Amino acid sequence: MGSYLAAAGHDQVLARRLYIWDRDIASAFLTDIAIVEVALRNALNDQLENTYGERWFEQDLGFDGPTRSKLAQAWDDLPQSRRTPGHLVSRLMFGFWRGLLEPGGYVGRNPQRFRADHDDLWRNGLAKAFPGGKAIAQAEGARFTRSWTLETVIIVGAVRNRAAHHEPFINGFPLPGQQTRLTIEQGHQACLKLARLLDRDLGSWLAPNTTLPTLLNQRPA
Repeated sequence: MGSYLAAAGHDQVLARRLYIWDRDIASAFLTDIAIVEVALRNALNDQLENTYGERWFEQDLGFDGPTRSKLAQAWDDLPQSRRTPGHLVSRLMFGFWRGLLEPGGYVGRNPQRFRADHDDLWRNGLAKAFPGGKAIAQAEGARFTRSWTLETVIIVGAVRNRAAHHEPFINGFPLPGQQTRLTIEQGHQACLKLARLLDRDLGSWLAPNTTLPTLLNQRPA
């Protein structure tokens, strides 16, 4: 309760109210991300299928080591009777899909250790998973690139993991491996932005159907 007591000026009643409010913030984030994560997964999978076929996961597409490991683990976790493309895609977690948008690390072990370049995946089709990208980037004065898109996906992933691990949002949340700390509102805007990047209609639907703005206005004081 330390975070809540500090925020409440050591008023225990207010600290408990802030705790419940923070719980509701986390629940609202997960409700929104339940929609956005599936949209991200399906959009990236659709482009992999369009480029490499339904069983893209059986081909050497130049994935780096961590991405290959996540793919293999998801496959191993499936019973033999459920080792189908659809079941595999639903088993792959957010980290796998985010990893496809990362630059690419290494694959293999010395002396057969090579750099993987995920920019090839982006150029070969993954960019098409984000049809709203060019317009949104232009509106921000930026270029629609893999790295620019990844920035938003990283924020949404950080929110997802923080909520799933029951960590507080009351003082914002950090980005993995960075000193940067973002606010709840910035996390919310990243979720809306990712929805718009993936599908304009999804973005238009999510904005009035999220409860986060209402909750932010109801912070106990």
